[in-house]
Amino acid sequence: MSIFWLLISVLITLIYFNYVKKLKNYGPKSLKGPMPLPVIGNFHNLGCTAPHIPLFKFHEVYGPIYRIWMGDTYTVVLNDLDLIRKMLVHNASNFMERLFTPTLEFYSGDFSSLAFSKMHDWKDKRNIVSRSLVKNKAKNIEMVSNQVDNLLDCMEHYCKSNKPFPPRKNMQRFAMNTILKFVMNQEIPYDHQGVKDGPMKSLLTECDKVFIDLGTGKLGDYIDFMKPLLTLHYKWFDTKANKLRGIVLEEFKNHLSTFELENKENPRDLMDVMIGEFEGGESMDSTAVSMTLDIVLAGTDTIAGSLEWCLLFMANYPEYQEMAHKELEIVVGKGRKSMLADRISTPFVNAFIKESSRYKVVAAFSLPRVCSEDIEIDDYFIPKGSQILLNHTGIARNPEYWENPEIFDPTRHLKKNQEFSLYGYGPRNCIGQSLAQDKLYLAITNILLRFKVGSVDGNPIDETEIFGLTLHPNLFNLKLSEREKNIINSKKLD
Repeated sequence: MSIFWLLISVLITLIYFNYVKKLKNYGPKSLKGPMPLPVIGNFHNLGCTAPHIPLFKFHEVYGPIYRIWMGDTYTVVLNDLDLIRKMLVHNASNFMERLFTPTLEFYSGDFSSLAFSKMHDWKDKRNIVSRSLVKNKAKNIEMVSNQVDNLLDCMEHYCKSNKPFPPRKNMQRFAMNTILKFVMNQEIPYDHQGVKDGPMKSLLTECDKVFIDLGTGKLGDYIDFMKPLLTLHYKWFDTKANKLRGIVLEEFKNHLSTFELENKENPRDLMDVMIGEFEGGESMDSTAVSMTLDIVLAGTDTIAGSLEWCLLFMANYPEYQEMAHKELEIVVGKGRKSMLADRISTPFVNAFIKESSRYKVVAAFSLPRVCSEDIEIDDYFIPKGSQILLNHTGIARNPEYWENPEIFDPTRHLKKNQEFSLYGYGPRNCIGQSLAQDKLYLAITNILLRFKVGSVDGNPIDETEIFGLTLHPNLFNLKLSEREKNIINSKKLD
């Protein structure tokens, strides 16, 4: 037999056993799902541009929990809040690990970041960030206040110059600046401030490239024989992460050189907290850089996307915009800014923000978990090694939880306080959830007080969602009209 036919025989045999594995039946409690193909599994069902849509449709066919094969990875998709709580809260210890892929290994610095670290050191890293949030709580609120001022100044510049306001880049700038100030006490100037370069602007440019790369699904993360090829590609040809790490490493070394003993008790930012905690350990630089990048990447696109959708809905639903504005006028009055203390007295504004997050879910899926051991939950069998994926879109459009889910209606949250979180469930949820919600509230409320938001041409803005690292709208501009200026002054948002 020639070498060629031998190789063909080996290939056919491997494909055969690969397919047999995908057809394995785990008994009467096995999860249902679409028929997979050899090698690629159900990737052909997901498409290339909007995988969250077929996954939502599978929910209608297979129910609240089902399985798909993402290449060679058995994946459990959840659309049910009760099942999610039973898995990630009541059986948390079995679902604490992350899925390890070449892409995540590359961008997390060999899984040394917070979000993707392995269980043996995840708690220590989480505690470090938690202590920073607690120690700097008052400073963080003041920081957000200052960043809201900067954003409002930027919007006023566009308003006074009668230029269309581009939300995408300016909401991203606001979101990233709040993260950079928290992590390394740095910020990126807005375009109207006249600063055209600098290391932080380079950081923003490189982050944009990473957002695009992470938003593109890769077969090499899920098909076993392709994983080494993707790993080699990242190692030899991809420079994005190295450029990012270089920028952050330089800033970390600057922190090291200026770190004083007093900064251990009174840290300037998260980098100071890490220096005090790690105390010069062998891998301190690498771990600190990975954790910093993790927080910057995770905390920028989600907040920016949430703000962008909120602004779009203000323009497309002017009646709700005016209801929110009038509520704020009554609660806040004139002569000061909206503060976090106002949140309890602004139920409609809170409902508007919640509905924006539900109607257009920024994070279509959760960060994947892995099932550590075979387990049965509510007569559903979940095998060891399964990837666990929360389908946020499926939950947000589930008629079991929402009446007329396809309609944008903030008042639904005034009638029923339905739980819905994009920040995860159980011990490994998002540690920055509270700060993220504070940013959203303070930014949206003070924009509502200061400006009337509308479309440039008076027509509704396209609400089509574009799939990437997050779900975001097509690029659009807004027309800003300034409301009575004496509503806002520079009082802190505490």
